[in-house]
Amino acid sequence: MMIIPSGKPKIWDKQPDAGTMPANQAYTGTFHKLCQEYATLFDTDYLILSPFYGFLTPNTLIGTTYDVRFTQKGTTEQTISLTDLKKQWTALAFEEKEMVVLGGEKFKPLLEQIVPSTIQLTFPLLGLGGIGYMQQALKQAIHEKKPLHTKSSN
Repeated sequence: MMIIPSGKPKIWDKQPDAGTMPANQAYTGTFHKLCQEYATLFDTDYLILSPFYGFLTPNTLIGTTYDVRFTQKGTTEQTISLTDLKKQWTALAFEEKEMVVLGGEKFKPLLEQIVPSTIQLTFPLLGLGGIGYMQQALKQAIHEKKPLHTKSSN
């Protein structure tokens, strides 16, 4: 299981009358699309983490655009609340022992507040620098079919 970020660009930015869409088609930004491609290449399941909706499966239907972001401190008054994120997480009832998170620095402290410590989180893009470096690493991993992350032997 992987967790990928949603991203700012959405289908409604270019097609305002697009209507309700599955989450895996609603987010159109380069970084999101690269994360999505990486996730489908190296795992069987992924979730999209949206600061507006929270945790989404790829097929979750969403019907509106938004312009809010998680911050380095996590949630804000404009985003979904930490309480709601924890409720969503509990409702998803994961049995995984490990999860890969594709995203920048702000996702680590946020997810560490949500995900129980029994699940090991791996953040293969941390420390690479800005989004351009993260995109470059994703492109190379996809092209070479070599994951940036490795499963632990535990």
